[in-house]
Amino acid sequence: MRFCEVSSRPKRFVHFYPATVVVIGVYAPGGRANFMPAVWHGGLSFDPPLFGVSVSPKRYTHGLLKEAEAFSVSMHPFKQAEQIQKIGTVSGREVDKVAALGLEVVRGRALEVPILAGAYAAYELEKTDRITTGDHDLFIGRLRGLWEDEAAFAENAINPGLAPSLLYYGRYRYGRPEPEVLDLEGR
Repeated sequence: MRFCEVSSRPKRFVHFYPATVVVIGVYAPGGRANFMPAVWHGGLSFDPPLFGVSVSPKRYTHGLLKEAEAFSVSMHPFKQAEQIQKIGTVSGREVDKVAALGLEVVRGRALEVPILAGAYAAYELEKTDRITTGDHDLFIGRLRGLWEDEAAFAENAINPGLAPSLLYYGRYRYGRPEPEVLDLEGR
């Protein structure tokens, strides 16, 4: 392994991949649904249930999130990789992604948010904060609605054999977890 001191932007900053892909859903002015895939995200708190997504101000979705009171985050299986990639290669600034890509939208029940169909889990999030973190802003949402395909979960964990999460390796490469699980709880 080679050491490299970092004083500015590193040549590579993907060492924490693979990461699961989520799809952020938010309404644009006029009620048009917009979706953006993201890999910089995560749970921030269990009580209250908070989830965050990191989005660059260069992205059309960033401006929508800034103005929105709520947004969704959905988790999709590996079989939707090509569709998710297409969503990320066109800008909602230039095209209606739902119409152009033939996307199916599910309307939120707890909040006025669009959710991309086909997810094994989705969150309806009330935006609570936006924090600038370098060249991205972290949008924080409080969970107000939860959708899940119960068959995709075993107790309190995802069953990778039933819901193979969409993993992103960088540079347009996707994968899925192996169905084998090492359960260390029952040792």
